[in-house]
Amino acid sequence: MPKPSRPSLRSDLKQVTRQKLVAAARERFEAVGYSNTSAEDITALAGASRATFYLHFGGKADVLAEIVSEVHITPVIKLVESLGELDDITVDSLRQWLVEFSGIYRRTRKIMRAWVQAGGREGGQLIGIADGMRDTFLDVMSARVAAIREKGNLPVDPEDARLRSLLMFVEIERFCYYVYLRNLRFDLDAGLDLIASQWYATLTGEGTAR
Repeated sequence: MPKPSRPSLRSDLKQVTRQKLVAAARERFEAVGYSNTSAEDITALAGASRATFYLHFGGKADVLAEIVSEVHITPVIKLVESLGELDDITVDSLRQWLVEFSGIYRRTRKIMRAWVQAGGREGGQLIGIADGMRDTFLDVMSARVAAIREKGNLPVDPEDARLRSLLMFVEIERFCYYVYLRNLRFDLDAGLDLIASQWYATLTGEGTAR
């Protein structure tokens, strides 16, 4: 049985160089933002050449997209998928999930500020990545809404389920945006308590128009 081939030294070095560029870009984006970062800034910090940077990335928007996808969007998607697997939907279980969601925003707030800043300049290039995270949330949550309403003998309408899911997504996304990216001074615990209660009502129809 043939042994699996090992990566060549050249490909190893190429991967190390890419990792250095990504690390340097993240450090620079978090320190001074997207607008104040250039490819030259990144390469100087990484100890690489401009030509090397463009061998790996089409521009600084590409490297930012890779960073945000890895440190923010991928964890969010995994968390969203776990929400679809919750056995028991209660206000407390939803609140715990929301705590974890807000924790991702807290940990990634610096790079997400750069992401928001980049959106105004590179929106067409970056919007698809953010839309993918949103759509995953809507797919998972719509199925969850439909299942819960069916179990409670409530009307089940796919369009209604997706609308409820979108409102839930906007609620937690915007709350985290204003708390962590815009630094508005709200009581985080009180906000998460309120959102958890509203989500429970949205999911179950309890306390709301059905």
